[in-house]
Amino acid sequence: MPKSKIARQSNAVKRVRNSQNVVPLNLTIPYKDSKSNQPKSFDISHLLHLGCDKKKQKISSRTEYIRRFCKKANQYVSNGNSAKTVTATYESLRNYIAFCDAVDVDPYTESGYLKFAGNDGELRHRIKMYHPSKRLWEYNHGDELGIKEVTAVALLSTLRSALDWCGLPVSDWARHHRGYKKQSTPFVGYSKPEEKLLVARLSNVFYALAPQLIAAKENNTPLPATLPIVIALGEHEEVVQIPTSLDIKAGGSKKDGTAVNHAAAFNLTMGAAYHLMCFFTSLNDSNVRSISHPIKVHIEERDKSLKTVRVSSYKPRANKEVDALLLGETFDVDKRDGVKFIKLLERLSKLYGNTKDGDQLLFTLANAANVSDGFNLTEINKKLVNQLHLLSPNRAGNLPWFKTLFYGYRNQQAITLKKTVNHLGRTVVHKKVEAIAKPGAVQGATNSAYCILSCYTDLPLKGILLPLTYSEKDSDGYITVSFNYRNGLHGCFNVPASDLALIKDIEHYANENADKQPKRYERLLLTRGSSGVPYDWEGISPISATLMDTWSVEPNHYYLSLQSSRWREMTSNQVYADGGIQAAQSLLGNTLETLDRNYLNGDPRLNNVITSQGIEVLQNLNDETNVEQAKAIVAKRRGIPVLSHDEAKKMREESIKTNPNGLICNGQQIISDGKNTQRATNHKLGLNLPCTEFDMCHKCQSAKAVNETEAIYKLISLIDALKDTLNMYPDAKSEAHEKIEQYEFTLDGASDTVFEEAMAKFNTQGRHPRVSIDHAILTLGWLK
Repeated sequence: MPKSKIARQSNAVKRVRNSQNVVPLNLTIPYKDSKSNQPKSFDISHLLHLGCDKKKQKISSRTEYIRRFCKKANQYVSNGNSAKTVTATYESLRNYIAFCDAVDVDPYTESGYLKFAGNDGELRHRIKMYHPSKRLWEYNHGDELGIKEVTAVALLSTLRSALDWCGLPVSDWARHHRGYKKQSTPFVGYSKPEEKLLVARLSNVFYALAPQLIAAKENNTPLPATLPIVIALGEHEEVVQIPTSLDIKAGGSKKDGTAVNHAAAFNLTMGAAYHLMCFFTSLNDSNVRSISHPIKVHIEERDKSLKTVRVSSYKPRANKEVDALLLGETFDVDKRDGVKFIKLLERLSKLYGNTKDGDQLLFTLANAANVSDGFNLTEINKKLVNQLHLLSPNRAGNLPWFKTLFYGYRNQQAITLKKTVNHLGRTVVHKKVEAIAKPGAVQGATNSAYCILSCYTDLPLKGILLPLTYSEKDSDGYITVSFNYRNGLHGCFNVPASDLALIKDIEHYANENADKQPKRYERLLLTRGSSGVPYDWEGISPISATLMDTWSVEPNHYYLSLQSSRWREMTSNQVYADGGIQAAQSLLGNTLETLDRNYLNGDPRLNNVITSQGIEVLQNLNDETNVEQAKAIVAKRRGIPVLSHDEAKKMREESIKTNPNGLICNGQQIISDGKNTQRATNHKLGLNLPCTEFDMCHKCQSAKAVNETEAIYKLISLIDALKDTLNMYPDAKSEAHEKIEQYEFTLDGASDTVFEEAMAKFNTQGRHPRVSIDHAILTLGWLK
């Protein structure tokens, strides 16, 4: 149709499509991994593609969701929050999208969410597959490893945040599945022998290297190629040479050429300082990393009862001071207390780079001697455990695996064992046996033989001469293996008679290697060598933490795991035993709730606390003090309202009755929003009747679940009945959802055994006889 005259004469601007006017999508978020101190801009446009793979089809309908996610993520960090949280939220979203695409369900729908998090969803499957007692090498190829339920809680929390940032009503979707148990396994602190070993050797490396590094910088003198430290192994001493060069071997550099040699003396000293800081202060990882200049020691505020000194530092991101209590007197290593430690560390830190207020106290140096942008504790720990020979007391549990490796290498076969992630995002075992060249087989056999022998003794294994000698079997079924070192010293260790053939096979292997070398060389049990020429390895051990990773031996199974949470839990137990719960709170800077949940709740050593309390009660008994008075003295001194023994006894002896909801209370209604209707009723009647408004239990602070099968069975039945009413009374749907969610949260407090027993009754007998659909409808009637 021809244009009208008006249209032809129009002065309207004619829009011309021009590629220069197209603005590309800016789908970036602040990203910060564990290796970096500062966040970086990270493009997440790959989330628009199937399986989060840019090589696959792009789905344009996802653009708006990802744009909203990026906007929220950037706002979150600009408001002063951590970029680490954004990183974890992104990772959770990426894994979720990849799973949904793999099972052909839209990730931005309720069905996609429930496919992953629902009652019969992917997370439930992964929890069922988790077997904590099995080590990785005990699995077969293709076996699923699963996850802890507390891990599922963390995954689901970050996923909900991610979907919420995408603009989806995930809170409504979450009402359609059961909750997950939030109770985590208590941290395992270091034992007394582990503590003694760790503090002695970490202090040794710090106090040996830090003064030399400080002197070199202050006197402007070059450092030698290596700095020596001495490691005591029983009656033996091993001198370990720590390289000072910040350069690394080929590989490992970034695009700009920067790299960090974590084995360098300065970086190793900073790594030791990190763990000593954890020991002295009991701060958590993020707080230790965030400690910044200036450091102030408050000598005038010394707490003589706790034998501590308060130290404050500035935490830039939080814009606040961080306080720590240094155990200056209770644990003294070679007369070097916490105050001297922090002052020496501050001096070292300022000399080598960080001098301004707000600069971090702990850092590593890159190859150009400049402050690196990260503090990679994982890599530092690998060097520390190897150089300081920090072996786990549980390492003998790996003997079957080391034995398998040894005989495999003897047959020129290597076993590849690792974790992989399949197309559904599940972690599975990859196990493969393949032939290898003879040099690799020889080195592998020597390494695995060393690990086997190190599981029987703490003595050094370098310089042991052939042959070994063996005693007769003793009355306990053990045989003593004796040997001589090249320096004339003697040593021995005991092995079960059943393992004698293994030790003799290792000796036979060593003799085979010795027969191939020239006769002028000593015949050694374990060596490094090429072309028949034997030589010793550097340091104490030829085994590295990287090799343990290659063999898939998990942390703390061969080398001790170095973790701030283990230092923190250890100190918590020690201070609790000395000064009670209030002293532990003071030292850790925790709320009572956090302390109870993470460090004391469920710990088997509570029995030891009860025992120690009993002994203290006996010590306070005399002619003028009876049992109850002695208990009161102990309770007052320890700062606890009720003795653990009495509390446990009270819980066992009380016969607890529950209301129709399966809950107990003291009959006093306490509702946070102030609408205590039962109190108003009593006021009108002039009576003090106990509460009977069972429809308000989900809001009442007095209502508590009972960890008993019948009570939990009754509560499960109520939740099930409430779910049946959802479609019957649409006007009360939101209130019903609120009650269901709160009761499911309450249900999480039940122990695994009780919950399983209650569910078994529910599955076989149906709802509890005292709970029916009428009961649920009645509660909805109260709500309307």
